[in-house]
Amino acid sequence: MTEVDNNAYFYERAEAELKLAQNAEHPAVVKAHYLLAGYYLDRVYGPGDAENTPAVPLPSAGEPLAQSDASTSPPA
Repeated sequence: MTEVDNNAYFYERAEAELKLAQNAEHPAVVKAHYLLAGYYLDRVYGPGDAENTPAVPLPSAGEPLAQSDASTSPPA
């Protein structure tokens, strides 16, 4: 697949996600689809090397993937 093919694919996926967002009823679903559309558009138009840019940004080395919340931790 060439870079042009990749860009066309990512652009089509972004368009599909935007349509899904517009038809969704639950706010969290709308947000998720817009977020995904943004990531796809970043792959098409964003700066940097598209081949090495993750669709979802990853934390820096040594940082956890998710922040834990003390209020949701099980009791000691």
